[in-house]
Amino acid sequence: MTARNCSKCGGSMEQGFLVDHTYGAVAQSEWASGEPHYSKWTGMQMKGRQLYDVLTYRCMRCGLLESFATDPDEAAEP
Repeated sequence: MTARNCSKCGGSMEQGFLVDHTYGAVAQSEWASGEPHYSKWTGMQMKGRQLYDVLTYRCMRCGLLESFATDPDEAAEP
């Protein structure tokens, strides 16, 4: 893991992730391409969208959060 410094105060950043709570489960947040389109019957329309896991860093000094949508293909490379 690369050391990161806060863009606001210069403090040390720690890696983490945002949690999405669903009915009976917990999941990692994802970023989806395009604009949101809703259906009153099925909720958010996701067909054909590129999804990326969201990696978030928190400043241990001021609490600032910085999030990045990580490419799953790049994360799989050594």
